[in-house]
Amino acid sequence: MPAPTRFPLLIDQQNDLDALCAELAAHDRVALDTEFVRTNTYAPQLGLLQLATNGLAVCVDPLANLDMQSFWALLFDPQRTSIVHSAKQDLEVLWFSRGDIIHNLLDTQVCAGLLGYPAQIGYAGLLKELLSIEIGKTETRTDWTRRPLTEQQLKYAAEDVVHLPELFGILSMRLQEQGRYAWAVEDSLALCDVNLYQPVPDDAWQKIKSIPFLPPAQQARARSLASWRESRAVDTNKPRQWIISDAAILQLASSNPASARDLEKITDLPPALARKHGSALIEILNAANKAFADGDTRFEQQAVDIPREKVLSKRLLERVATVANTLGIVPEILASRRDINALLRNPATSRVTQGWRRAIIGEALLADLSD
Repeated sequence: MPAPTRFPLLIDQQNDLDALCAELAAHDRVALDTEFVRTNTYAPQLGLLQLATNGLAVCVDPLANLDMQSFWALLFDPQRTSIVHSAKQDLEVLWFSRGDIIHNLLDTQVCAGLLGYPAQIGYAGLLKELLSIEIGKTETRTDWTRRPLTEQQLKYAAEDVVHLPELFGILSMRLQEQGRYAWAVEDSLALCDVNLYQPVPDDAWQKIKSIPFLPPAQQARARSLASWRESRAVDTNKPRQWIISDAAILQLASSNPASARDLEKITDLPPALARKHGSALIEILNAANKAFADGDTRFEQQAVDIPREKVLSKRLLERVATVANTLGIVPEILASRRDINALLRNPATSRVTQGWRRAIIGEALLADLSD
């Protein structure tokens, strides 16, 4: 923990928050972490915000009924950079809490990956590696929305940000020495795309990986069911699987039941769900069938195993591994298997044909595709 400051560890009074905002306004970089709960809800519930600058670490209570307008304005100011480790979940929490996103970000996990560390290295592991500091995980089961929080819980939470400025300083220096700082900025800013976080029911089918491999008519039904589930999950703020499971969606899409009695044969559909929403499910399936028959939707079944694609994918991944080895980074940092699959299906949308990756690996992969 940093040396004591004029700020209490927990900011839950308006005068302390106002003073903190004045302090943060003088800094163009602020380390950030969040604590949240997402057990019984669709949206993550923000419980605590931790912030740090050199020599300062505090926890801000978003549940303390404070006027936080100035605080949020500072946090989302595009001129101020937030330093976050593994930022995606934190950004999602902020989007659901505020309907806004951090606009200027540097992710220390991204930075570490570009220097050869494992792609998913945790904050504790990086802290031990770079600063020889070990932190505990004693409060991992804390409900961060319950009050009051203990001193131990607050210190645990603050420890997640207090060392971030120093960590980033080390990573930043090494990235600049290797000419990769711009890569880290680009990959970090890519996480600030609101499309990654806001619910889009019509795209919810993408969360069920097997749907593209279904026959076209089944795809139409499965996509409609996934869209209905997403809309209900958002409206009721309940986890998707509480609405209806992936397995039930796939079974409904395959069986195409036409009546309540047919629904009883769907083994993965709970009887209570069938009774409550059976009519709606039948209507969704009928509408999807009609739209598909009328030609309003077009689906192409992706093959599970195409020999040429398997051979080509293997060759491309081998090239990625070779280039990654020369860079001294983990291959998936450069291009993951998902990136390669995207390249095979639509080169224009694959990450490897964008930004810094295009020159480093993308052009070579595109040339392999044209051979």
